[in-house]
Amino acid sequence: MKNPNSKKRKKPTYLSADEKMEIVRFHYLEGGSYAQITKKYGIGHTAIGRILSNFAASNDKSALLMKKKKTDNQAEELSALKEEVMSLKKQLYDAEMRADYYDTMIDVAEEMFNIEIRKKAGAGQSKGCTKERSVTP
Repeated sequence: MKNPNSKKRKKPTYLSADEKMEIVRFHYLEGGSYAQITKKYGIGHTAIGRILSNFAASNDKSALLMKKKKTDNQAEELSALKEEVMSLKKQLYDAEMRADYYDTMIDVAEEMFNIEIRKKAGAGQSKGCTKERSVTP
């Protein structure tokens, strides 16, 4: 009699050499994480680690080259991200300067013409703005 609380064991997944090599390429060259590999190939973290360590042990030069390519891709990605951050910082600076100029312009106009342009907090709309528009066909 089987215990109803016992977990059902999953059948082991056997991968061909080509599939293992594809996993190695995906991990080293495309930067695929263990979680992505698990989702894509349906194997566990331990199996992934074993595949990668066996490959590294038997192919020292290839593993080093693949790791180097991965770091090169990461370096390119990092420099692109740095450029994007600099661009965004410049855009932010420009937007802040524009807002500052608008505030100054409003201050000068209020002082020059002796009228209030900015609405005070909590101020409602004027009565003239509550009319509904009629659409003429």
